[in-house]
Amino acid sequence: MAIGTPSLPSIRLTVDRGGNCSRCGRDNPLGMKFCGECGAPLGAKCTRKQVTVLFADVCGFTSISERLDPEDVHEMMDRAFEIILDAVHRYEGAINQFLGDGVMALFGASTAHDDDPYRAVRAALAIQEGLEALRADVQRAHGVDFQIRIGVHTGPVAVGVIGKGLRNDYTAVGKTTSVAARLLNFARPGQIAISATTRCATEGAFGFSDLGGVVVEDNSGALRAYAVTREINESEQDYLRDLVEA
Repeated sequence: MAIGTPSLPSIRLTVDRGGNCSRCGRDNPLGMKFCGECGAPLGAKCTRKQVTVLFADVCGFTSISERLDPEDVHEMMDRAFEIILDAVHRYEGAINQFLGDGVMALFGASTAHDDDPYRAVRAALAIQEGLEALRADVQRAHGVDFQIRIGVHTGPVAVGVIGKGLRNDYTAVGKTTSVAARLLNFARPGQIAISATTRCATEGAFGFSDLGGVVVEDNSGALRAYAVTREINESEQDYLRDLVEA
């Protein structure tokens, strides 16, 4: 848990299942997850929640795919996804989408914690640390520099089930996801770029460097971005706490 981390408002997910089935029209009682007539999943209403969104993708993936055999690319990505999934699940996040050469993960969507921003940033560090061996192997075998960039932002999103019938999925949408994606595009290879909101929520737990302003696509102004440089150990946290309390 981050020292001096301000708590962010957590909103429990409330799902109102039941009602008319989108496939056959049957009226189902509340609490039903599947239609009693045709078995189709019953939709859930969107709910506004405070979450931390993490995007990660491979830098220069198109060039790598053109240069290497498909089997080598598959093996490489399979190892990378295993490392990413392990890190996200270790800190109790959830993979929301696989994006071909990357993932979108949510911290605080299905299960909320007071320190979800910390969990997301720590998972990002674990991903970069876990990929070091894979990067060395790919460089040695193929002469390719395999690196991942990561963007992290904390804010409100609308979460719920989209789609009809058997083609549905649990997802999150809103400006928060767009900002996280913008931070991903702004990050350099091997870098973790986070927003000022996420930095504020993890102050005292990590070291940061200022990346300057990032212009968001809706022209709402510049977003301050920071690169995560390291995790501050417990002895350093105690020292910082003493300085604050002195």
